[in-house]
Amino acid sequence: MTYKTLGPICLMLISLNASASLLGRHFFLEPLVAYRSENISLTDLTNNLTQIKSSGPSFGAKLGFRSAMGIDLNFAWESFANQADYTGQTEKVKFTHTSTSFQIGVNSLGLVKMYLGTAFQNQFKTNDTTTLQSFTLKGPNYQAGLQLKLWKSLNFGAQYNLNQYNEISGNNYTAGSKLNTYFNKIDTQDYILFLSTTL
Repeated sequence: MTYKTLGPICLMLISLNASASLLGRHFFLEPLVAYRSENISLTDLTNNLTQIKSSGPSFGAKLGFRSAMGIDLNFAWESFANQADYTGQTEKVKFTHTSTSFQIGVNSLGLVKMYLGTAFQNQFKTNDTTTLQSFTLKGPNYQAGLQLKLWKSLNFGAQYNLNQYNEISGNNYTAGSKLNTYFNKIDTQDYILFLSTTL
């Protein structure tokens, strides 16, 4: 996580906190810090397998509304910036995975929340290395999560992300943006464990 990344995150959290205070008690802001594990497997047209694996800290925030019946509707933003092991590369590859999504959840007695979500922006972008040119993956993201209230405003949760990338761009991908032009198959495993606080 660089200073260039932290600046917009802090600004967004401050803005969301001010908005939540103005909008009233039914609206909430929920910043979170997480441990994320992500594995992307790409099988090209000649059946060569490339794997991108990484795990480490990630950050995010949710801005939502909770009804009197315990139904949550919220927007969620997540950022995962780290270094990944990349098949055939001796050096780690830096990347950023960001998503913005809409989630709907059901609270039980204010102690447990189950929720589902879908991202309308989901992007995985690598940086150049000495031997690998950068590329960007884009596509739908679907989420399922469970959140437990630990103490007052402190929560613990787990979320599974199903990334269904279908677009790719980069200097090595000039025959169009459709992922299936270059790869027969793509598999992803992506989950987070997080702590959050409700403001």
